[in-house]
Amino acid sequence: MEVMKAMHPNMSETEIQGVHEYVYKKYGAEYEGYPSIVGGGNNGCILHYIENNKMEVGNDLVLMDLGAEYHGYTADVTRTIPANGKFSPEQKAIYDIVYEAQEAGIKASVVGAEFQAPGKAALKVVEEGLITLGIIKEASEARTYFPHGTSHYLGLDVHDQGTYRPFQPNTVITVEPGIYIPEGSDCDKKWWGIAVRIEDDILITEEGPVNLSAMAPRTTQAIEAMMKQPSPLDDFQLPKLD
Repeated sequence: MEVMKAMHPNMSETEIQGVHEYVYKKYGAEYEGYPSIVGGGNNGCILHYIENNKMEVGNDLVLMDLGAEYHGYTADVTRTIPANGKFSPEQKAIYDIVYEAQEAGIKASVVGAEFQAPGKAALKVVEEGLITLGIIKEASEARTYFPHGTSHYLGLDVHDQGTYRPFQPNTVITVEPGIYIPEGSDCDKKWWGIAVRIEDDILITEEGPVNLSAMAPRTTQAIEAMMKQPSPLDDFQLPKLD
């Protein structure tokens, strides 16, 4: 939420990373759970991009996959937001597919479901969405743009140990579908450089899935509204250095 409020097109990937990690420390988190990923535009298409050295994010989407480690336990959350505060029509179209895929994946995260259930539910939505947009012709092509799994166990490690058997109560997993369209892809050029991943930490209970990271806005409307809010960092101006 604080990064959404602070974000502007002139920020560097490193500065965005720094704001995230500063907020972690303000809340007393000892470490980061894993190397922070902040990818603007086409950099977001690199799944484990940790260079974070783009000097200005401009009007691109910024994919931010980060998590604080607090008292030994790590979070793993991803949000993708427009650096200028407003999704373009193309960015919104891709984002909304990923959002609906994540909703389907979370809904499938229930006691007794197979470990692959969230992934199967999410992939089906991505397949249908990309076909509708004309980015792919056949469902089998979807993995070109959604090349990774949807869930992993989460706890003392970011990729924690797990049984991979039907879900048990009090299990914590991630649900993190994504669509990545690198420059040069075999589709209309207007989609190039768009990368979206949405990831939340889901507690599986007898009463159904609980989104532990739901406080961070996920819909395009909620993200744009949050990005209009003033940031306490707006007045934090450093002197220029020679």
